[in-house]
Amino acid sequence: MKPKEKVMLAIEGGELEAPPVLPLIGTHSAIVANRDPREAFHDGRLMAELQMRITEFYQPDGVFHYMDLTLEAEALGAEIEFKGDFPTITRHRIPEDIRFDEGKGRVGKFIRAVRMLHEKLGNKLFVGAYVTGPLTMAMQLLGFREITKRLIGKGDVTDDLLPKLSKFASDYARVLVDAGADGVMVLEPYCALISPKTFKRLIPLINEVCHVISSKGAYPFLHICGNTTYLLSLFPEVSASVYQVDSMVSLREARKILGIKCLMGNVSTSLLLTGDTESIVSAARKCLEEAGTRYYIMSGGCEVPPRTPPENLKTLIEAARNI
Repeated sequence: MKPKEKVMLAIEGGELEAPPVLPLIGTHSAIVANRDPREAFHDGRLMAELQMRITEFYQPDGVFHYMDLTLEAEALGAEIEFKGDFPTITRHRIPEDIRFDEGKGRVGKFIRAVRMLHEKLGNKLFVGAYVTGPLTMAMQLLGFREITKRLIGKGDVTDDLLPKLSKFASDYARVLVDAGADGVMVLEPYCALISPKTFKRLIPLINEVCHVISSKGAYPFLHICGNTTYLLSLFPEVSASVYQVDSMVSLREARKILGIKCLMGNVSTSLLLTGDTESIVSAARKCLEEAGTRYYIMSGGCEVPPRTPPENLKTLIEAARNI
């Protein structure tokens, strides 16, 4: 069975001898190749080439492009600069015209990376992409303090801005699937900081993005890093095919609530960065015990830290396949 088929079978709930392994490898591929990650964030071809190399090295069951929460905000006029390996917003901006245009910012470069990964690896590996969800996109455009103030005040961010950003994310997701993505992960890390009541108001907008992805024949993933235990009861209302949960969340509890829905995670990324072989194998075993052997994809709780020792990630992948 091809690795891609294993991932899809896990999402659909089929029986597998071992779960597929889909670590979210981003700038780690540049570090392993002794390249500056900033180059790849600006060059879709280089990004794809680095991701292809890293899949040869680790032999995972799938690959995503780089994770970049500033990508959509930059395309809408926010200013960025690189601090360390990653871009950050340096000037927030709310544009008057919120329409998706792949010619703005670096969006087209990420689309190119997905297209190349699909062309070169898509017959064998599951190819994934990311889109920033509406709330996190709003936070990048407005800034933490402003978005928090508007959410508390129930202002225009939910009445006007968020629906527009949901449409933007949906249009981008549609293009990513057309470029060859088998699945698109909706990134909403800011949701780990909001109340269940606010999250419930946001779900229809996240679902708009998920429905576009599934209508194109791809799988929508939901990613909210951090401790989302208090939101788990609302997760079944999100129309995702896969729910990635971070290491602070009990997979056993998530399984009770989500039932026959595919879980992804949730080995600690800190453990991948600093742990030893025994602790990583133990964490992988615990994930399997709590999540079960069906509807489950082994992964970290979030993106693999750039400077993760390669032997640690190899340990996780081997453990998932051999336990």
